[in-house]
Amino acid sequence: MDDINQTVYALLPISLIGSVLNWSIFWAVHKLQCFNHSFGYLSANQAIADAMHSTTFLLYFCPMVLLNEPTLKAWSHHCGFVLLLFYELSVMIHLAISLNRFTAVWAPYKYNTIFSNFNTKIMIVGIYVFVGSVAVLFYEKFCYFYYDEKIRFLKFTNSEFCGYIGWYGDFLKNSAIVAVVVSIDILTVLNVRKMSRKVVANLSDSAQDRLSCREMRFLKQTVTQGAVFMSELLTYFFVPQYFENKWIVFFATSFAWVAVHALDGMVVVIFNPEVRGFLTCREKKHRVSSTAHTNHSGLQA
Repeated sequence: MDDINQTVYALLPISLIGSVLNWSIFWAVHKLQCFNHSFGYLSANQAIADAMHSTTFLLYFCPMVLLNEPTLKAWSHHCGFVLLLFYELSVMIHLAISLNRFTAVWAPYKYNTIFSNFNTKIMIVGIYVFVGSVAVLFYEKFCYFYYDEKIRFLKFTNSEFCGYIGWYGDFLKNSAIVAVVVSIDILTVLNVRKMSRKVVANLSDSAQDRLSCREMRFLKQTVTQGAVFMSELLTYFFVPQYFENKWIVFFATSFAWVAVHALDGMVVVIFNPEVRGFLTCREKKHRVSSTAHTNHSGLQA
C-alpha cells in the first residue's frame, strides 16, 4: 500500500464519521421542539456546515485520490473552494453562537429581542451571503485551492499574491475570529454564575438547577467547540515548522482539518442529552411509554 492510499484510508473513516454524525445532528435539532429557538437555529446551521465539509471530503476528495481520477483532479479547485467555504461558514457560525451565549449571560433581559427568531434568521442569511461572496472572490477568482500531486493534498496556487491570500485571508483571518470566539467565551464564563443567580432568583431550587444546568451545557458546548477550532488552527500552521516526520505533519494538518468537523459534532452530542436521546431513539421510546401509561391510567379511571 503506497503513501497516497495510506493517507486516504486515514481520511476516509473520519470524513465518514463527520458526515453521518453532523447530518444526524442537523436532523435531530430540526425535529426537536426544544431547539426551536435562536441557539437551535445556529446549531442546526453549524451542523450543516460541518456536514458539508465532511461530505465533500468523503464523496469527492477520497474517490479522486483512491481512483486516481484525472477529471476530478482537474476540477479539484472547485472541491477546494467548497471545503474552504464551509470551513469558514463553520467558523463564522461559531462566532455567532458565542455572541448568542454572551448576550444570554451579560444581557439576559435583552436576549429575546436581540436574538429573536427573526433576527437570528437574518443573521444566518447575512453570514452565508458575506462568507460566500468573500470565498468566491478569494478562492474562485483570485486563487485556486487545488490538489497537488507532490504534497498529495490541497494547496493554494503557487504565487506571491496567493501566498498572501492563504496566510492573511485564510489563516490569520480565521485565527483572529477563533481568538475573538475564545475571548468572548472567557468573558461569558466569568459572568455565567452571577447571571444564573439573578435570572432564577425567584424559581424553586429544582427549577433553578434545571435552568442553570441547561445554560451551562450550552456554554460548555460553545467553549469546547472554540477550543477545538483554535487547537486545529495552531497545529495546522505551526507543527510543520517544527516537525519533519511526514505522519506527524499529516495528522497535525490534513487529518486535523477534516477531524475538527467530526469533533465539532461529537461535542454537540456530548453536551446535549436531548440530541443523544433522539439519535438513540430513547426520546421516542419515552414518549410512547408516557402515552401508554397515560392511556392505561385513563382506562383505569
